[in-house]
Amino acid sequence: GKERTRPTLKIQDGCNARCAYCIIPYVRGQSRSLPPGKVLAEIDRLLENGTQEIVLSGINLGSYGKDLKPKISFLDLVKLILSDTQLARLRISSIEPMDVDEELIQLVAGESRMAKHFHIPLQSGCDRILRKMNRRYWTRQYAECVRKVREAIPDAAIGADVMVGFPGETDEDHQASAKFIESLPFTYLHVFPYSIRSGTAAAEFAGHQNGRVSRERSREIRTTMAAKRTAFMKDQIGRKLSVVTLEEGSDNARFAISSNFLKVALPKTGLAANQLIEIKIIGCQDNVLLGGSPPN
Repeated sequence: GKERTRPTLKIQDGCNARCAYCIIPYVRGQSRSLPPGKVLAEIDRLLENGTQEIVLSGINLGSYGKDLKPKISFLDLVKLILSDTQLARLRISSIEPMDVDEELIQLVAGESRMAKHFHIPLQSGCDRILRKMNRRYWTRQYAECVRKVREAIPDAAIGADVMVGFPGETDEDHQASAKFIESLPFTYLHVFPYSIRSGTAAAEFAGHQNGRVSRERSREIRTTMAAKRTAFMKDQIGRKLSVVTLEEGSDNARFAISSNFLKVALPKTGLAANQLIEIKIIGCQDNVLLGGSPPN
């Protein structure tokens, strides 16, 4: 059948890390990678269907290729895709902070075919909680990573996952996390309350939170984020953004997704789906950018 616009290509599964809240290593096993030849063949197949943008995904993209013979790094795979395929836009889904190095940032900054978008899971902006979660970085390392992205790519989308109400998270821990998030140039966040996965280390921890507390903490962080997001969107007004057009919405409205991961409402001018175009942003309404008349 007809594949949707912006297909996701899963190039890696499983995980060798042991984050305290996560069941994936137990159910999906060790990290396994799709060999580069198969990745390229799959991309070529998608391109034959008219695909403009492909999203590379995995449970832990930074561990891509370490299990293959010969070994290949995630960065080298990205370079291979750019050199060996005609793909117009490549987007990286979620990648751990330790794996967002200078070379990857510079590649995304300098290569017009790379979506200007980094999704870097945070989970908590409090070092004490990061240690309890068995995450493998400190907040200062995370902040440094995000600042490097923002310096190299001023209008990049920068997103993260944030977990609130982890067992033992005090009000002070939450406030530290909220303050840390406030200090960084995020353009969106996925905020969710901790939920128990039996069989994980965290399920046995003391201090499980009341749901009301978690909801309150989620709301507080989402409110902080809403103001940041609005400012980022207003910043786009008057600029030209490179977008991929999507399937029509319910009322024949046509939307597109920009390189920097913003939703753009297009004027009703019979643009087909799956086109890569530049569009001038003329306004912003209800978390959606408004595109002017597209170039002829």
